Amino acid sequence: MNQNIDKITDLIHYTFENRKGKYKFSEILDHVVLLKQGVLKIVEKDLQYLEINLDSFLFNELLLNIAETELKRKLPDNIIDTFLFIDDFEKYLKNKYSIDDSSKEITNSINALKAFVLTILNNQLSVYDFYVEFIKDKKQKRRDSSDFIDPYFQFLIITNACEEVILSSCIEYNNSEKHPSNYIYNFLRGLGKNHSTLAKQLAEFGIKNDFQKYSVLIPNLFIGLYNEGHNDTFDDSILIFEKDPITALKAFSGYNLSNGSDIKQLFELLNKIEPITVELVNLKSVLFCNFIENDNASAEIKENSIKELVKLLKSEDHKKADSAFQNIQYNLEKYYLLNVYLNNTQNFNVFNYFFHNFKNPQYLFDILIKRYDASGFRGSIDLFKNSLNHFLDTNKEETEEQILDLFNFRKYSLLAVKIILSTHGGVHQVNLLKLSEKQAQLFAIDSICNYPNSIDDLLPLLLKLKESNLKEVKDYLQTMLAELIFEVYQESLLDLIKKNLTNSKKDKDFLIPLQKAFDEYSKMREFKAKIKDLDPKENERNLMDLYYRLEHENQAKMMKNIDKDKNSFLSMMKNMVIVRGRAWKNDDSEDILPLGYFESSMMIDTRAYKNPPVYEQNLENF
Repeated sequence: MNQNIDKITDLIHYTFENRKGKYKFSEILDHVVLLKQGVLKIVEKDLQYLEINLDSFLFNELLLNIAETELKRKLPDNIIDTFLFIDDFEKYLKNKYSIDDSSKEITNSINALKAFVLTILNNQLSVYDFYVEFIKDKKQKRRDSSDFIDPYFQFLIITNACEEVILSSCIEYNNSEKHPSNYIYNFLRGLGKNHSTLAKQLAEFGIKNDFQKYSVLIPNLFIGLYNEGHNDTFDDSILIFEKDPITALKAFSGYNLSNGSDIKQLFELLNKIEPITVELVNLKSVLFCNFIENDNASAEIKENSIKELVKLLKSEDHKKADSAFQNIQYNLEKYYLLNVYLNNTQNFNVFNYFFHNFKNPQYLFDILIKRYDASGFRGSIDLFKNSLNHFLDTNKEETEEQILDLFNFRKYSLLAVKIILSTHGGVHQVNLLKLSEKQAQLFAIDSICNYPNSIDDLLPLLLKLKESNLKEVKDYLQTMLAELIFEVYQESLLDLIKKNLTNSKKDKDFLIPLQKAFDEYSKMREFKAKIKDLDPKENERNLMDLYYRLEHENQAKMMKNIDKDKNSFLSMMKNMVIVRGRAWKNDDSEDILPLGYFESSMMIDTRAYKNPPVYEQNLENF
């Protein structure tokens, strides 16, 4: 026995030095003995490899001996101090073997050791009672909570805890969570893989003893079992369906159905459900989506599933239609079903997230064009910003093609610019040189130069066209920029253009007509400045000064009267003093604090406010 202890001790040191999830037989010379001792086990999915059996009492007993020896103290007799003891041992191991904090192997070993020491302490106190008090303590930090929860559920398994204790522990955990958590559901599903007998016992206990209490847990036990090949679970779910359709459908919705006959039987079962509540619509629509995406379902089942979804989307109760559509958007890429839903509910807010599972942006651009036709230039595309960002992140090349294709049509070129500007804090980068047709390049210049705002953001994209192979395009670009400098933006635009050009001869030649346009504007401005006949500053200065003096006097009287009124709103305000325009202080403190600096700007086409009706008409008729 002592010899085996030495072998296990050597194995412990070896695993911490190598930190691998599995080992070849040749790596562990004494694997035959260690397999018999239950310290090692063969990897199920790869029979050529071994892994440590972290549930082994013998392995953890020796690991605990090492901990007590290295830390030079005995295991405490209460749970909190015991876990702190093991945390100290974990730090020791990480320091000795230079183990990274993210190491999965060390985390699994430490959790297994914590579960083992709980079996020792359980002889002196009730670990279950401690667990109930622990999770009800709202002061516990989430990390501290998870450090105990994982070992506790592992402890329940290795000690063969009774079904009632395990299920009650799951219920208590769910009740303690402020928001829904997947932890318990994942735990129960995992039992189907590693502890299928226990999973069946728990399901049977829950069904026979207090079905209503445990109904929220039973579907996850069934899902774990069925997906690990325990096909008899399907028949058990059919029996539950007669007692509680919702619980059964929750189980069915998680099954990886591979049997065509099971799919057919389940489809027929769904059509028998009446009356249909919102929750049942939710579960039915999940299953119909699963059938459509399942390669093992027949063409007839898939076609009929789509028909059933259409019926749900056309429901007069919009809550039912919303529930069905929510599952469609997360499970299917069915543009046709979107139109059915919108025709019924008119809930256009779904555009915010509907396309997030789509890969092809064509459908989104189809909607954008239709909306543009209906709403015109001033119609908002804010609902589509998230979807546009999604496609540019996941399928940039094809999305860019869709944007560039809009420039082939003068009518939609302004829509293309609007899409380019739809991102937050900048523009979506598209290369206008990829426009192969001359007309498309000219439309791009026209639309950007006539867009009401953000020429400063669009300018780098526009200036790419000075590299066009078509002379007519380059000349037209110069003409339009010169016109903008003269009529709209003046030196602001000229300075921006200069910043985006190099000192090459080619760029200097490109700049000549633009500089000439600005010079002409400067001469015109100079000439107009000499005409004083209609200048209000020259002709009505006395009246303006009188007006502002009277206004300031009235404001001063008003503020004085308000200050005297203790019931006024401003009487509740605190005085704040701005010191020399660079700092501030208030009544509560003598500290003088510097003002923060914030700046935001946007270049706006002056034609938009010089003659708004004409400008708007030109945009709508562009």
